[in-house]
Amino acid sequence: MLIGILPFLLSAGPRLQIAVISWPGWPGMTKGMEISALDLLAVAIYLGLGRSRHPLPFRFSLAFYLLTVLLSTLQAQEPVATIFYGWQLVRIFFVYMVVARACEDERVAAWLMMGMGAGLYVEACFVVWQRFALHFLQTPGTFTHQNALGVIANLVALPYFALLLAGKRGWSPVAVPLVSSVIVVLTASRAALGLGVPGFIFAFALSLVRGVTARKALVALIGVVAITITVPLGLSSLENRFKYNPLQADYDERAALLHAGEMMFSDNPNGIGANNFALVANLRGYEDVAGVAPRAESRSALIHNIYWLTAVETGYVGLAALLLLLLRPLIVAFRCGWRNRGDRRGDFLLGFATALLVFYIHSYFEWIFFSDQVQYLFAITIGIIAGVAQQLGYWRPRVRLRTDQRSLYRVDRPQRGIWHVPEKQAPSNL
Repeated sequence: MLIGILPFLLSAGPRLQIAVISWPGWPGMTKGMEISALDLLAVAIYLGLGRSRHPLPFRFSLAFYLLTVLLSTLQAQEPVATIFYGWQLVRIFFVYMVVARACEDERVAAWLMMGMGAGLYVEACFVVWQRFALHFLQTPGTFTHQNALGVIANLVALPYFALLLAGKRGWSPVAVPLVSSVIVVLTASRAALGLGVPGFIFAFALSLVRGVTARKALVALIGVVAITITVPLGLSSLENRFKYNPLQADYDERAALLHAGEMMFSDNPNGIGANNFALVANLRGYEDVAGVAPRAESRSALIHNIYWLTAVETGYVGLAALLLLLLRPLIVAFRCGWRNRGDRRGDFLLGFATALLVFYIHSYFEWIFFSDQVQYLFAITIGIIAGVAQQLGYWRPRVRLRTDQRSLYRVDRPQRGIWHVPEKQAPSNL
C-alpha cells in the first residue's frame, strides 16, 4: 500500500528524496541523481521477495529504451544531464520489477490499488484547498503541474471503474472514480477533461460485451447525471483559466516549442541527447527563430508532446524504443483481459488497458510522462499488468503434441476416423 501511495507524497511536503548530484536550475525534466524513499522501500521489499518462478515480462522493451537513452550521451551537449535521466529510468524500472514480482501473489495488486486510491483522496483534499482557500485557477495538488495530476487521476480511476462494473463490492470502486472527476474538473486541464469522459465510456462499452446487468444499468444512469453536472463545471473552470491568461489570445507556446523541435529534429535526426532540449534550443537559437517568448519559464519549457520530444532528443531509434515500451503493456492488458472476460481479473486488465490508452493519447499533448512522479505510477501500473497476466497464465508455454504414431495413443477416449488405432494394438509401454 505504501508503494501505491508514496508517488503522491514525494512532493506533498519536505521532498522525500536525497540527491547525490543536484542541479536545481537545470532547464530539463531531470535535475540530478536522486534516491527517493520509494526506491529504498522497493529495495527492502525486493530483499524479502525470494526467487521468482517466471522471467520478468517486458524486460526487452525496458532494456532497449534505457540503452537508447544512455547511447544518446554520445551526441549530447551536456552528457551529465542525460545520465541523470538514465539514472531515473534505472530507479523506475527497479520499482516495476519489484511490483511485477510481488503481484505474482494475488493479494498484492489489491493493496497497490488501495494505495493509489488513497493517493487520490489526498490529492482531492489538496485541490479543494488550493481552489477555494488559495484561489488557484488550476490546482496541481502535490504534483509539479496540474496536467500531471489530471493524467494520473484518469490512470488510477479507470481500473477502479472497471472493477465497479465487474461487480466488485465496497465503497472504493464508487468513491475513486467520483473523486477523480472532482480532481480533473479542478485542475482545469483540457486534455484530462476531454479524454477522461471518452475513457469511461470506452471502459463501459468493453464491460457491456461481457453482458448487461442491473448494476451496469445503474452505473450508466449515475454516469449520465455525473456528466450533466461535471461538464458545465469543467467548462466554467476552463473559461476562468483562459479569462485570466493574457498571452493565450495571441501566443501559442505549445506551437512555438513544437516548431523549435521540428527544426532541431531536421538538423539532428539522430537526436541531441536526452534531457538536453531546452539547453540546445536556447544555445543554438532555435527558440528565437520559432518565436518562443523570452520569459524564463518559456525558455526552460519542453515540447508538450512526449513523442516529438523523444524523437528530438534520441532520434528515430529512441522513438521506436519508447513506442515499444508503451505498446507492450497495452497489448498484453487488452489481449489477456479479453481472453479472461469471465474472470474479474480480466475486467481489471481491460480497465488498465483503457487507462493506458487514455494516458498515451494525453501524452501527445504533454511532456509530463518524463517526471519521476508520473513514471513511478506508470511503473506500478505496468507492474500490476505483468503480475496479473502471469496469474492468468498469459505467458504459459503451450504444449503441442506431435502428429506421429506415438502421439496417437495419448488420448483419453477412442479416436474416430482414419487416425484411429485399436486399443489392443497399442504397445504395452505406451
